[in-house]
Amino acid sequence: MSSLDISLIGSVITTLSFLVVAGYAFIHRKELYRTTQHSNLISPAIITLSLVFALLNFYRFGNQEFGGHEVDASRDLDLIIQYLGILVQSLLILVLFSSKIVSTPRVYTGRILAIGAHPDDIEIAAGAALSKMRDTGYEICGMIMSHGEKGGDGDTRPLEARKGAKFLGFDDMTILDFTDRHLSAKAVEVTEAIEAVLEKEKPDIIFTHSNHDLHQDHQVVHEATLRAARDIRTTILCYESPSVTQDFHPTYFIDVAKYVDIKIQAIHSHWDQHKKPYMKDDVVRGKLAFRGAQAKVDYAEGFEVVRMVSGI
Repeated sequence: MSSLDISLIGSVITTLSFLVVAGYAFIHRKELYRTTQHSNLISPAIITLSLVFALLNFYRFGNQEFGGHEVDASRDLDLIIQYLGILVQSLLILVLFSSKIVSTPRVYTGRILAIGAHPDDIEIAAGAALSKMRDTGYEICGMIMSHGEKGGDGDTRPLEARKGAKFLGFDDMTILDFTDRHLSAKAVEVTEAIEAVLEKEKPDIIFTHSNHDLHQDHQVVHEATLRAARDIRTTILCYESPSVTQDFHPTYFIDVAKYVDIKIQAIHSHWDQHKKPYMKDDVVRGKLAFRGAQAKVDYAEGFEVVRMVSGI
């Protein structure tokens, strides 16, 4: 076998390897978004650079196959493309592994119930904390009271809520169909619905809306949660919706530095609401940075404590 044949085989193998990497990154991009920091940059970089070097190696193959004696003249360029491609692949793998989220399982874990009035409430207010707690071993179920039909497409939004919950790693999601913006007319039924889920799931921690919230549905869910859990030994944390007032004062913070992009990606699941100002990436990141400054970390989500029960 001649040196030219070996070089041609090398070009084909290298081209295929880059195409495989690009294809894998594209097919598994959602998994990368959920398990990797800065995934919004890393995933496109892997796909783009792999395709670029696949094309360059395809050019090498064509040049070697049909260039005849010109092969000798372009050998230096071929070697540069080949070695630069190997270097880029190695760097991408290094960046990918260094950005991987590694969570330490807790000695004691439990069950979490996250309650929201509308399909996007949970991701916006507590998506980063919940995804982090899921990775440390908690089982998480979600509960949404309405389809959010007054603020968007009532058929689409529940589907987006399930998509967001699946992305965050929820074990279960219950979506009820109380009338959006009119939960107060069914306050007793809302309470009974929460009681039923509490009886079924027996959560150790409940996440719900704050009392310091201007949205009428959020107020109803907050009050209904407290009534439903009045006799249950469970921690109750109130999260920060976009409609909270200045009276919202979190005293419990969860460091979510590794989960900023995951929260943003979960919010992207709610495409029906993407034009809302509070859905924008910079607004989400800014809020996390603000609460992080209060907690003396880079990024955090803050919660008001209604009741804190130690599992120790």
